[in-house]
Amino acid sequence: MNDIQVQPKATHQGIKLIQGTFTPSEASDILIEIIDKKINFHKIQKLKISEGNHDDPCSLDTARLSELERSKQHLLQIIRGVRADGKRMTINATINIEVVD
Repeated sequence: MNDIQVQPKATHQGIKLIQGTFTPSEASDILIEIIDKKINFHKIQKLKISEGNHDDPCSLDTARLSELERSKQHLLQIIRGVRADGKRMTINATINIEVVD
């Protein structure tokens, strides 16, 4: 049975993306992959913008790339600490979607 309930007219919905307890290696595989996908997305966006306009600094994508790289490094520090302590990690991540005009 499908437990996903879609409300097509709803203006705000959530999708449970990650829920569970993971080893540091599992958490790294999952979370770093997500961050890397977002980094690649913004790199492609920058490339698309700069192909059309070489003078555009792509400041939004550049700022987001820097933020994602910092987040990735911070996450790696957390994972190293958890691994060194011989612990596991509980991760809960929900994507909140809001329909806007």
